[in-house]
Amino acid sequence: MNPLPLFLIIVSLPLLLGGCEKFTVESVAVQKAIEGVNAEEVEEREDIVYLKGSDTPYTGKVFALHPNGQKAEEANIKDGKPDGLAVGWYEDGQKKGEGNWKDGKKDGLFVEWHENGQKKLEGNYKDNKGIKGSSKFWNNKGEPVDSYKEVYK
Repeated sequence: MNPLPLFLIIVSLPLLLGGCEKFTVESVAVQKAIEGVNAEEVEEREDIVYLKGSDTPYTGKVFALHPNGQKAEEANIKDGKPDGLAVGWYEDGQKKGEGNWKDGKKDGLFVEWHENGQKKLEGNYKDNKGIKGSSKFWNNKGEPVDSYKEVYK
């Protein structure tokens, strides 16, 4: 008997099997957290986000889609609360708005755009409260206006 084929099998089998990833509930959860889960896969209970059927607050990305399949929103969630950058888009892919969250509260700059791409408003927040004097508004022609009411005139 030629020992070479047996030697190749013995050497290559552990290499082949070692390259196979074992899928566990934990590895699937980690993969979902990295790539994000569709908003239809999560639920909110008492202002905390959970994967449906789970009792552990969700940490990872959550996204929602428009009916045409374009991404509508994407947010980072940490321990069941928005934390980090959240972004929204119009159905045509144009950015609609973005803002920063910290422990479930608005924290930092929030910006919105009109559907034509012109900036609509911007303002800064701390602990979910607007910082006085930080808000700016524009109409859909890009002209500065004094209040939110004037944005749509």
